[in-house]
Amino acid sequence: MKLKIVFTLAVSLFLCQNAFTQVRTEEKKKTVTEQKGDTTVTSSVIISESEDITPRHHMIVINPLKFLLFYNISYYQMVSENIGIGAGVQAPTIGGIDGIGFNAEVRFHPSGKTLRGFYLAPNISYNRLSGENNDNGISIFSIGGLLGWQWFPGDDFAIGLGIGIDYYMASNDEGDFGDYNGKAPALRFDIGYAW
Repeated sequence: MKLKIVFTLAVSLFLCQNAFTQVRTEEKKKTVTEQKGDTTVTSSVIISESEDITPRHHMIVINPLKFLLFYNISYYQMVSENIGIGAGVQAPTIGGIDGIGFNAEVRFHPSGKTLRGFYLAPNISYNRLSGENNDNGISIFSIGGLLGWQWFPGDDFAIGLGIGIDYYMASNDEGDFGDYNGKAPALRFDIGYAW
């Protein structure tokens, strides 16, 4: 069932992107020859594709879905035609939990259009959290991978979707965070600004 949902989401993203890049123009042309008075009517349909080629080298995004657990903000920088790097900071939103976290990501864009379109993204994160029942706190490290799509429906307005998996490792199994080890699905919905 999960595989069907992932496949449907991926196909939908691909089809939506292509739907916005085609333009259909219908023309009718009427020509009258002055000497003979002959009239010729020509009909044509022109289908063309357009592509946004605005270069974007920087991007700042937030993930509103993640606000259920963490306030977050990330910055991405174009490094080459195929690679963008990003880093972010996050803080817990849940009452009774304090701490801070950092994340880093490398985005590989096979199309050669960095910060736009399909990407593969390995990522890591580190969180230092403390709760009411865990005075010493806990360090949580994660490593994961993501498949995503980034597009720009407005001039500089950025939207991104991604799915993947993360593997979490906690420094100890005591207190509030004892069950924070193992694999977890990752879902990303980014909104932000790019220039």
